[in-house]
Amino acid sequence: MNAIEKLQSERQRVVARLAEIDRILGQYEELQRIAESYLASGASHTADSGTVTDSVKTQAEAQREPSVTEPNLPRVKSPKTPMVEFERVVIELLSEAEVPLDRSALYKALLDREIVIGSPDESSDLNTLSARMSRMKDKVVNVSGHGYWPKDRAFLPGGYVPTGVDDMPSQDATSESGLV
Repeated sequence: MNAIEKLQSERQRVVARLAEIDRILGQYEELQRIAESYLASGASHTADSGTVTDSVKTQAEAQREPSVTEPNLPRVKSPKTPMVEFERVVIELLSEAEVPLDRSALYKALLDREIVIGSPDESSDLNTLSARMSRMKDKVVNVSGHGYWPKDRAFLPGGYVPTGVDDMPSQDATSESGLV
């Protein structure tokens, strides 16, 4: 075995080990989310036959696997984020936003915050997101042509002024109050 072959072999071994570490970290994060969701909901947990820990391999087992050139990690399946946590993060995201977020932008922002919608694919996730957002009508509005926005905050470029505020935009609105 020449030097290049040795280096390639070492690289494959390291990549396989990194993939194993990534999988273990993903499982840890999944267990953490499960624990947090049970604590938040107060529900009791019953063990599944296919729990996360069933798929953990020892280092020796990982080293016996065929060589891997690039890590190909499947998305860790995790439970849906509870509605209370979902709503909290949505309100936080929209409060931080300078403009309304359309469904795709909100979806990406939620994924960045590790919020799990829980559908099998992105298309279904987007539909579920819309359904969840429709349940938040007391906190969020969908400004036509712009996206989701906090119900209590004016968005003058989209023509949205909260009702019941004497037609005065909230303090978060820009100085364009003469446009209404």
